[in-house]
Formats: sequence, structure tokens, C-alpha cells
Amino acid sequence: MFASPALAHFSFSAVLPSRGALVRSLLRLEAWLDDRRSARALYFMDERALSDLGLSRSDVERVNADAHQPAGRI
Repeated sequence: MFASPALAHFSFSAVLPSRGALVRSLLRLEAWLDDRRSARALYFMDERALSDLGLSRSDVERVNADAHQPAGRI
């Protein structure tokens, strides 16, 4: 197989993200999915259950809006 001189020193490791970046991305994804799961659980609660937690429907809407933001923390 013939390799061109331009590709002789090419390495795929330069193209792939480092393991640390991949782990951080996966942790951000996991946190975002967890936030969405929590917001969804609150959304399906009735008013009485929410008041037992000290929350109102407007609090749930705010939490739900925050959970739908792109993952960017960590």
C-alpha cells in the first residue's frame, strides 16, 4: 500500500478528543439527563405533592426550563 508523503506523519490521536475531554462530555450529558429526569418527575406531580415539597407550579416550570438548556456545567 502506498502512503503519500503528506500523510506519512499523520496521527489519528491528533483528531480524536483526549480521554479527559470525553469523560467530561459524558459527565455533562449524564448531569443534563438527570436534570431532565428530575424536572419531568416534578412536572407530573399534582399541586398537593408539590406543596408538600414547598414548591409551586411556577417553580416547576423554572426548573423544567433550566433542565432543557444545553449541558454546559462541570
